[in-house]
This record gives sequence, structure tokens and C-alpha cells, in this order.
Amino acid sequence: MSRPTAVMAVILLAAVVARAAFLSDGLWYDEIAAFLGYSFNGPWHAASTYFSTANHVLHSVLVSVSAGALGVDELSLRLPGFLAGIGAVAAIAWLAREACGASLVPWAAGAAALMPVAVLPATESRGYSMMMLFAALATAAFLHARRAGGAWWLAYALAAALGTWSHLVTICVPAFHGLWCIVAAARAHGPDDRRRALAGAGAALLAGLLSAAFLAPVIPGIVALRDDFRALDGNEPSLLGPEGAGMLWSIGGTWWAWPSLAAMPLAVAGLRRAWQDRAYRQALVLSLGGVLVALAFPILLESWLYARFLAFAVPGIALLLGGGAQAIAARHRAAAAAACLGAVAAWTACLATLGPRQQLREATDLLASAMEPGERAVAVGLPDDVHRWYALARGIDLPGCGAYGRDMLPAVEDRSVHWVMFLYPRAMPEALGALRARGFEERARLPGWIDWGGGEIVLLERR
Repeated sequence: MSRPTAVMAVILLAAVVARAAFLSDGLWYDEIAAFLGYSFNGPWHAASTYFSTANHVLHSVLVSVSAGALGVDELSLRLPGFLAGIGAVAAIAWLAREACGASLVPWAAGAAALMPVAVLPATESRGYSMMMLFAALATAAFLHARRAGGAWWLAYALAAALGTWSHLVTICVPAFHGLWCIVAAARAHGPDDRRRALAGAGAALLAGLLSAAFLAPVIPGIVALRDDFRALDGNEPSLLGPEGAGMLWSIGGTWWAWPSLAAMPLAVAGLRRAWQDRAYRQALVLSLGGVLVALAFPILLESWLYARFLAFAVPGIALLLGGGAQAIAARHRAAAAAACLGAVAAWTACLATLGPRQQLREATDLLASAMEPGERAVAVGLPDDVHRWYALARGIDLPGCGAYGRDMLPAVEDRSVHWVMFLYPRAMPEALGALRARGFEERARLPGWIDWGGGEIVLLERR
């Protein structure tokens, strides 16, 4: 085995280890809602039905296949995303090679193996790790096609379309590439440059057409839900809130300030290198430029974004941090070792201290152990009755109270209702206060980091 192959094998092993620890965590709201709404009824139902933004279509199809083959549990639901996350590390290695040659590969792939923004999407049953995978493959194919042409443009268009099929926001990648090619064609210095630029623009257009073909069965549903993509209610994520901060801090490999600050020396060195290295700068622009397209939606079109919707930018972040580490190492190996050690230590500490996204399983187990014979329980939460997933498995009758506790007060008038499982209490403080006013006391609060701590669960018992 050659040394580069051995190094890549070690990096992939590190990626597996970093992600495997999270795979047995209990499922959280979005994972359950997406499975029950789409994957549960088979691959075609997942590919052809769209009544909420929870459907990451290609991912939902693959989860249906995985659950059908392996049985329904946490691991089978997360397997497609996990495999895509490992594949994304390898795809980022190819992207690094196409950008700057083999020397950048271990640096960029090493960052992708350990960054929380790359690790966490690969440990849940959602389509974000597929965004990373196909964005990396598309951009690498784009760079290769600019040199080799031919069928590589088709490979590029297919990878970009598969990314969009995995999550709609990935369309920002070929959209930016197409715009970049149009500008490049206008500024071309010769017929060869112009021909390559126009070929790239055509391939980006083909990516859009293929995306529409893959999504054709669900386009009527998407159109019917068009108002759901607009910030009409006033409670959607804002760029000036935690989601915007998470997007900003992701340049350091996480969505949180303190571990990202530890990686800032690598990011700064990467930016300095981009100023001097044209090929590296071009790869960064092509990998990260889709963020500008995505930001146009909330800024110009009254839409909204979650920080995790920008998972397609993770390959560019890995290039930035990996390229920065390589640049530091070229000048001072000890300084590079210190900078990398600081970033990896912060990322590891971040992952080790996060805890579960949402403790639905743990809350249900606690409720099952606390309930006495004759006592009943209800749940208050968002529109989907995801609490039933673990309640049914534990033999607990746990009816919901409608979307956002709409039917909560009539339900708790029944004195046999002794317990309330309350999901997303930060989203419904008035409902929580109303329960306390009616004699319910908090018996347990189980934190969950998803949605910036909004994933916590409160168990309340009637006095």
C-alpha cells in the first residue's frame, strides 16, 4: 500500500469513528416526521409525495430502502446519511486533488473527517450529508471537465442534480457555477477560454433540467407549498439570529463560536493563500459561491434558511481550512502542528460535549418508569405526533394535543391526565405557563442541542 493510500485510509477510519458514536442516539423530531410522512410507505411514495419541507427526496427514498432491507431502527434510518458522509470525505479528497494537486488531499480530507459541520450531518436521518457529497463531486467534476471536457460535463450535471434531489437548496451550487461561467465567457481572452466557459454554462443549465426531471413527481406539491418557503409567520429563522451566527461560525468548522475560534488561524491562512494562489482561489470560489445564491433568498425574496441548509458549502470549508494548514506547514511545521492540534482539540471537545439532539427516547423511558397504574399522559408539541414513536414501543398511550398545543387545555381537564410531555417549550412559553397555572410542576428537563437548544423536552406532573 502506498503512503498516500495509507494516509487516506487512516483519514477515512477517523471519519468513521467520529461519526459512529452518534448513530445510536435516539431519533429526533425531523427524523421521525420525515420517515413516517415519506419513507414509511415505500420508495415511490417518498419520491412522489411532498406535503411538507421535511422531504429530502432522494434521502427519503434511500431510507425507505434501508429500513425495508434492515428493519426499522435508529441505525437503518441513519445508514444512508452516514454512508454519504463518509463518501463526502473521499469526494472532498478528489476535489482537493482537482483544485491543487495531491499535496492538498490529506489536509482537506482530514478537515472534512473531523469538522463538526461535516460530522453531525452524517449522523442523522436527513439529506444534509448528501448535499455535501454531491456538492463535492459536482465541483470536482466541474474543475476536471474544464480541462478534459466531453462526458465530464454530463457527470458534473448529474452530480449537481442528485444533490438537488437530495435537498432543494443544493440547486445553489450549479446556479452559481452557471453565473460564474457566464461572467467567465464575457471576460474570456480567447476562443478556447470562451468555449470552456460556455460549455460550463450549458452543463449548469443541464443540471437544472435534470433536477427538474428528478423532482417532477413532487413539483406540484412544492408549488402548492410555495408560501411555506416564505417568511410570512414572523417565527422563521433570521440571518440576524442564531441561524445567521451559525452560518458565520461555520467557516471555523462548527456552528458555534468557541470551537470555531480555535480554527480561525487555519481559516485566515487559507484566505491569505487564496490571495496568492489562483487555482486554489478558483476552487474556493466555486465551492463556496453557492452561499451567495442561497443568501439571496432571505435577503431579496423574503424566504428563510437554516444554517444546516448550507451543508453544500462544507467541501469549500474543508478546502479553506485544509489549504490554510498546508500553507502554514510550508513556512513553519511546528506552527502548523499547533494550529491543527488546536482546531482538532476544539472540534473533538465540541462533539464530545454536545449531547443528544433531542431526548425523545429518554423522556419516554423516564415517563414509563414514573407513571403509576391509572395515570394517563398527553404530549404537547409541534404539528407531527413524533412522540408516539417511542411511546408505542414502550406500550404507553400518549395522545397529542394538536399543533402547538391547540387542544391542550381541554385534554388536561381530565383529572386522570397526570403527566404532560412538552416538546419545544421555548416555542410555546404561554402553553407551558398555562399548564403550571393548572397545577402541573416540572419534574424533569431533558436538554437537546438541535435548534440552538430548542430541542429540549420538559416532563410535567400534576400536583
